[in-house]
Amino acid sequence: MKSLLKMYFKRIIVSLLFLSSLGVYAQNNSDRNETLDDLSFTEMLNSVQLDNKSADLIRRFQEKEGRTRLHNREYNSKNLSMVETYRNKEVLVVTIAASKLFAPNDTVLSNEAASMLAPLKRYLKEPDMYRVLLVMHTDNTGSDKYREHLTEIRSAALFDWFVKEGCDTRYLFSYAYGDEMPLVENNTMNNRSKNRRLEVYLVPGKKMLEQAKKGRIVF
Repeated sequence: MKSLLKMYFKRIIVSLLFLSSLGVYAQNNSDRNETLDDLSFTEMLNSVQLDNKSADLIRRFQEKEGRTRLHNREYNSKNLSMVETYRNKEVLVVTIAASKLFAPNDTVLSNEAASMLAPLKRYLKEPDMYRVLLVMHTDNTGSDKYREHLTEIRSAALFDWFVKEGCDTRYLFSYAYGDEMPLVENNTMNNRSKNRRLEVYLVPGKKMLEQAKKGRIVF
């Protein structure tokens, strides 16, 4: 029952992340600003409605992008990473083990981190083609304050990496969830390592939605 509740909670958060990213489309923001950054999940629940044909086109595009490029080309050979689809294949999720990004208990990106993050720069090249959400997690080791601080500093380090790489970060958002969303129960060393992770949500942006409504997605 406990594992089912955790899975249900994760699905709710995934839905909120998706809707929150879509919800800001109604704003006419040419630049990233405090209004966009400060909106909470609940304040961004008004999503753009797509007709069935456009939605199906996005799902087929996302599924191909995830399978052909991300899984086969970029992450298939990299250990402790995974590419999935969520929300009826509308959203791509790349999961990267924290050990591939940071040394234990460290907040400075490792030398290996660049090779894991570099494929994601593609999704920031065209403004608002995607909303890229960086969601950092850890296990239940240490105090609540420590876990929250650890994921906050790590999520900031990830965001700063994309800034230093010269990426357009207007549609890049970072979140720190501590141990609130475990994949599995924190009862073994192996399970705790699974829970220490970065999840990158690649959500269709306004540009993709506009293209889908016209019947063709070019990226």
